[in-house]
This record gives sequence, structure tokens and C-alpha cells, in this order.
Amino acid sequence: MAGFYERLQSTATGLLTKFNQGSVAALRTTSLPGPNPYDPPVVTTEIITLKAAVSGVSKEYVDGNRVLSTDLQMIVEVDDHSFLPGDIISIDGKPVTMVRHIKIPAAGITVANKFIVRS
Repeated sequence: MAGFYERLQSTATGLLTKFNQGSVAALRTTSLPGPNPYDPPVVTTEIITLKAAVSGVSKEYVDGNRVLSTDLQMIVEVDDHSFLPGDIISIDGKPVTMVRHIKIPAAGITVANKFIVRS
């Protein structure tokens, strides 16, 4: 059965590549202390380009607390990076914050990721 989910993952990535919407990227910011205690920290931002489809959040996820009706949902390809709620995502240059990460399917080989994001 593992081969089946790997093929589904490949199909999902192919569709997201073909129908890629706008410019979507994850932004990872790291801060290292300066060489001297009085120097400002050195801040770098890594930009991770994502293949994704973005739409309004499905009503099944809206609970009025953790997920709001004004949030967006993203279907994102599976890659080598790990993502957590609180991560900053850029959609067409506008930063949004991930509030929920849902693996599809919930167990086993991940075919795609669903992010719920808020501006």
C-alpha cells in the first residue's frame, strides 16, 4: 500500500506544480548574537518557495476560536521542510501566520499538507 500513497503524493505535487497559484513561500528567520556583547544580532531570513493552492477556509474547520471564517487554507506540496503553527508564510508578498497544520492523510505517508493561515 505504500506505493499507492507515494503515487498519490507525486500526483498531488504534479497538480500543485501545474496549477501553482501566485507566489507562496515560507519565511524562516534566524537571529545570531553579534561577535561582541554590544553588537546587534545578525538576522537572516531563509525563503522556502512552496507549490500551493490558496482559498478561503472550509467551514468544517471554523470553530470561532482557533480557526476563523476570515482565515485562508492552503494545500501545499510535501517537501523536506517541517512546518509548525506560528510559522510565517508569504502569499503574493503579504505575510500571514500559520495557525493550523493538517497532514493529508493524518497518518502514514503524507500526500499533501493543509495549512490554515491568518493575516
